[in-house]
Formats: sequence, structure tokens, C-alpha cells
Amino acid sequence: MVMNRLKNLRKEKKLSQKELAKLINMSQTGYSQYERMTRKISISTLKELATFYNTSIDYILELTDIKEPYSKSKLLSSDNLLRLKDVREDKDLYQEDIAKILKMSRKGYSHYESYYSEIPVNKLKELAIFYNVSVDYLLYLTDERIPHKRNEAIK
Repeated sequence: MVMNRLKNLRKEKKLSQKELAKLINMSQTGYSQYERMTRKISISTLKELATFYNTSIDYILELTDIKEPYSKSKLLSSDNLLRLKDVREDKDLYQEDIAKILKMSRKGYSHYESYYSEIPVNKLKELAIFYNVSVDYLLYLTDERIPHKRNEAIK
């Protein structure tokens, strides 16, 4: 679970929750909620933590046990930029198809592709698994399309 990865990564750096929370400009209580999974983590916070720990978002989300980060993307990454439309079109799928997979409306999914709404991390993880790409790839953090070896439980 994500909380275990975040907690383990923090402990490897020999940091308290309070110290880490200060480094990423949030309260200790807020950060603690990430580790206990009582608060949803934002994509921007995940990016920040992956950079801080020099690992991939896939590793934090337990999609892989490989700690090394992917090579950095040559393209510009921003907080609202996703490769959702590109990977969907590569598979010759329509927004309706992906909306069904995510059990949501086409309009709701459309908001993710058009950057009108931030996609929840759990949906982003689901899409990375479906497309067999890394979350890091979907977020333009890497240009490596093939993800690190997936955890057996994910398959």
C-alpha cells in the first residue's frame, strides 16, 4: 500500500513526519494522513515526493518494486499535462470506452483529458495498468513507455 512505501521511504531518509511535512510545505497532520491513507494524495505532491526520494511514482504507488526512477522526459512536464489522449488514441479507443473502464461518465473522463479536472491518483494508476505504461509516462515525467517490471499482484 502507498502508505507503507511513503513511510518506508521517509524512514530510509531518517526523517520524522514533521520534518518531511516541513520540507514539502504542509502540516505534519496532513502528511500523516497520506501515510495512513485517510487523505487522497495529489499528483503534484506525488511528483514532489518522487523527486525528493529519487524514485518513480510507480514505485510509490507500488506498481513496481524497482526503486530507480525512469529517465527524465525531454518534454516539458507541468501539473496539468497528461498523455491520456495520446495513449487512448494509440489504442484506437474513444473516451466512452475509457469512461466505461473507469466506471464513470464520458463527460467526467473528458474533463481529465482536457485538464478541466485533476484525475484522481487511483484512476491514473488504473489507466497506467490498462495501457501497460508507467504513471510517470502518463504524467510526462519520462519518455520511457514500457514500465518497470510490474508487481505480481498488479497483473
